[in-house]
Amino acid sequence: MKQTESIEIRREMVDMHDYFKKKIDEAIERHEYIAASWLIYSCLENRYFRMLQKYRADCKYCRPKSKCNKGVKNTLAISTKIKCVERLYKQNVICISENFRIELFSETRQWIKDRNNLMHDLLTLECYENSDMKFKECAESGIAILNETYDSVGKFRKMFFDEKYQFVFPEEAMEGCPCKLKPKEKENG
Repeated sequence: MKQTESIEIRREMVDMHDYFKKKIDEAIERHEYIAASWLIYSCLENRYFRMLQKYRADCKYCRPKSKCNKGVKNTLAISTKIKCVERLYKQNVICISENFRIELFSETRQWIKDRNNLMHDLLTLECYENSDMKFKECAESGIAILNETYDSVGKFRKMFFDEKYQFVFPEEAMEGCPCKLKPKEKENG
């Protein structure tokens, strides 16, 4: 596969991610675990979005107004992004199945659920009294997941863009896509 972005854009993206990874490390060092958890979530969401951008055009259900094809906007729910990558893993798409652990997907979803619960409960007395320790645990487990995700995505990219590699989007994985329109929606839309 050929890169679709210029080397300058890719370098800027690397700089941006290095900047935010440094911000996460600094937040953890300063015991600002809520901020670290927020940034970890954002970075995870971006990593999955950037992966989908590489291959979504190969999905027959990714049409101009579908959920996953909103141009450069990152509007798709993170759980949907993760499930898309996981479907390809389960269909043994080599650039994914050789570079991710299957458990990483469920661990990431569980971390997101735990982090979101903490965020939603933040301004309750029950959570307030124990929030520092809970968010510390959240940030520490989240950074481990984020680091593994960055590593896995880097390996994915290397394989995906190798001139000898041919990405094939399995039909069965497409059928699980949430962008697949139901017959009733086709009539109305």
